[in-house]
Amino acid sequence: MENFKLPSQFIKCTNMLTWVKSLPVIKEDSSLEEAAQFFCGIEADSAVLMDKDHKLIGILESNQVFKAVYQSNNNLTPAKELARYPELVARDNENPTLLLDDMLKQGVEKAIVIDESNRFLGVVYISDFVKAVWQETLELIGVYSEALKSAHNGILVIDAHGKVEYMNPKAEQLFNCQADEFLGKHIYLLSPNSLLLEVARNGKTLLACREKFGDTIVVVNRTPIIVAGKIVGAVSVFQDITELESISEELKHTRKLQATLEAIVENPYEGLIVIDENSIVTMVNQLYADAIGLTRKEIIGKNILEVTPHSQMPDIVRTGQARIGDYWKINNREFMIMRIPIMEAGKVIGAIGKTLFKDMPLAIQFAKKLIRLEQDLHSYIQELRNIHHSRSTIDDLIGKSAKITAIKNLILRAAKTSSTVLITGESGTGKEVVSNLVHNVGPRKDGPFIKINCSAIPENLLESELFGYAEGAFTGARKGGKPGKFEQANHGTLFLDEIGDMGISMQTKILRAIQEREIERVGGTQPIRVDVRIIAATHRDLNKMIVENKFRLDLFYRLNVFVIDLPPLRQRLEDLELLTTHLLIRLKQRLSTSVEGVSCEAMELLKQHHWPGNIRELENVLERAINISDEPDILPEHLPLQLRHSKVDSNPNLKLINLEDVRLTGQINLEELLLAIEKEIISNAMHLAKGNKAKVACALDIHRTALYRKLIRHHLI
Repeated sequence: MENFKLPSQFIKCTNMLTWVKSLPVIKEDSSLEEAAQFFCGIEADSAVLMDKDHKLIGILESNQVFKAVYQSNNNLTPAKELARYPELVARDNENPTLLLDDMLKQGVEKAIVIDESNRFLGVVYISDFVKAVWQETLELIGVYSEALKSAHNGILVIDAHGKVEYMNPKAEQLFNCQADEFLGKHIYLLSPNSLLLEVARNGKTLLACREKFGDTIVVVNRTPIIVAGKIVGAVSVFQDITELESISEELKHTRKLQATLEAIVENPYEGLIVIDENSIVTMVNQLYADAIGLTRKEIIGKNILEVTPHSQMPDIVRTGQARIGDYWKINNREFMIMRIPIMEAGKVIGAIGKTLFKDMPLAIQFAKKLIRLEQDLHSYIQELRNIHHSRSTIDDLIGKSAKITAIKNLILRAAKTSSTVLITGESGTGKEVVSNLVHNVGPRKDGPFIKINCSAIPENLLESELFGYAEGAFTGARKGGKPGKFEQANHGTLFLDEIGDMGISMQTKILRAIQEREIERVGGTQPIRVDVRIIAATHRDLNKMIVENKFRLDLFYRLNVFVIDLPPLRQRLEDLELLTTHLLIRLKQRLSTSVEGVSCEAMELLKQHHWPGNIRELENVLERAINISDEPDILPEHLPLQLRHSKVDSNPNLKLINLEDVRLTGQINLEELLLAIEKEIISNAMHLAKGNKAKVACALDIHRTALYRKLIRHHLI
């Protein structure tokens, strides 16, 4: 411990007050009982006794107080009788390094710090010093490691038994191998005739050994590694001397570099002056000399204060702190100037003063350009944000029915929180619109709104879409990796549409992301913290899926915090006219049509339809009618056949058949009735799917071949 020395960086950058921490203070006139009560109310195991002038009386330990109270018959005994003067006391202006030396020598873990008037300032712990030294040591180790890797000479290290411990990249190049192939293996496997093991055994240095590696000639120095008087290994340093042949080329390069530096110094657009650690001018260019009205000969070798009496460059040398963008006026000329220190081995050895522009008008012009660039950048950033931001308002939820009014109120309540929202309802009821509203009227409205349809992406791609992937995670992965939807939605909202179609394995990962608020990229190793509000939607019956083990119960509980159940269109037909008007306005803008509205007869037919496809089906019907209509209003003949020729009962799959007439006439045929119902179901499904037979087969849960047979039977194709 006596030889322990702090790193020089630590010695330079610290003072005593940096390390001082406070201790609890007990009143000077406190009794033992009061001191014991004081310690019971705090977590510290020691406290300070000071007099009324804040001068240190001594240190009081809690265990001594409790022991004295237990053993004493008089708890009114003054507590200061137990106080002890600290083992080590330091002044506030004392060097922390010297104090640490004293603490190590005396074996104390803390020292009391007082000022020149003996007033108590606080306590210094040896553990804080040790942490600082340890951090400095780690940084030095990192620097040394990088230095070895970047060394121009090859370096090879073995242990005392001849096992390879280290090879830097230059040594790998010389031996034409990868270090990983030989680390931990015997040196003879790498170089059968190596003399390095002999050096590790006898401890004798071998210097300037000339050897050849292919076309490369090197000089090898082999040196034993001795720790605490014991040989623990040996190191070879390979210096490539074939480069000596290129000295002439390097000299040419040096001359070019010198010419380049001279050109930089003599830049006609920037004044430059350099001083040493004693503020003596060592270099100045012509522009700077002209600015102060002297010749270069009159400036170089003089103290900067003799040249410019009010110069602040000596302050830069003294403090080591750069100053950028200062205003400087001399001889009626205005400049913007920067002053920076010149460092070597952590020590300030001078300073550079340089004008940033030839004159202030040029600086003003540059500032204006910079402001314009910043404005353009802000505009681009805002435009990018708008791409992922929701623009919906509560007015986008069309309707005045009691159910829609209740849902609007529910949306406003949900928007005020950050809780997970689950939106349920049939397809086409507006779940995405509601998700936009929850985001856009809440506190996260300025954040991104990211949407993903869980049913539209294959299971094997969904994970990388949601969580992103790291570089090299799989063949074809983008260099640098790619952020997923969770990262894109950070500080905003992520909308998981059709979450009921997500597989069980992905449900598990989504559950972890919601619970832990962190994700891990595919192929990545580091967790990424995310602040995302989850809004999920599904048209499926999640309770039924849980019973069938198709949906995780724990994920359901996480999602089912705030539930918004959207009614189908058939349950709020009083909103049909408002919805139709709204959709017509939107379709007119998109299709550039002259259709103004819907006739009363057509509206009656719309109200009589069951709308299994809900608002999406209504929009489809209106768009079709607009495209075939040449009238100012949509008429019944512009509507699809199934709306014109059939009226639908509350059951979505049954035509309105007059069963009373059938019963009275005795003409009832169950098979014909079932066939009629089947035809109506398939016809509606084909209409909603726009003729896509694969979608119809999937929706009806039948094989495509069976669907074709039924279409032929009912003359639907």
